Amino acid sequence: MNLANILSQLGVSMQLTQDVSLIIFLALASFIFGMLLGRRRIMSVLVSIYIAYAIITVVPDKMLGDYFSEIIVFLILIVFLTLLNQRFFGVSFYGSSHLWRIFSLSFLQIVLVLSIIFSIMPKSAALGYVSGNTYQYLVSSWAPLIWMLAPLIFMFLIYRKGNR
Repeated sequence: MNLANILSQLGVSMQLTQDVSLIIFLALASFIFGMLLGRRRIMSVLVSIYIAYAIITVVPDKMLGDYFSEIIVFLILIVFLTLLNQRFFGVSFYGSSHLWRIFSLSFLQIVLVLSIIFSIMPKSAALGYVSGNTYQYLVSSWAPLIWMLAPLIFMFLIYRKGNR
């Protein structure tokens, strides 16, 4: 069944339907992402996201071509750097393994990746995937900075030595 059709029959706007669908997707993706990675690798993925974004921002536009190539290179860099993280960067996480902490951090990471991807895409292409409100929350004005800082602030507040 199509969620958009069901909600539109109930009188819910298409924009709200897109937002609800995205929230459901983010919740499921965060849960699966967190369970697949576990508490030890979730930090290395976060470091990989930051490094991949830093690399993508300094690569000349002529080398990557269009935005689709830039997104693919960004995602490949995340995977590649995550695989290398265990050996070279020595990032590990040995704090408490509460499921809600893993889920929350994986949620913030997925939203961060979406924010980066939608900021790479032209606005017209991004609006084909998300609503205008969601685009505003992910890409416009201060949103990218907030999504870049949110995982770091979360780690600082939740994963302090005193909270173990």
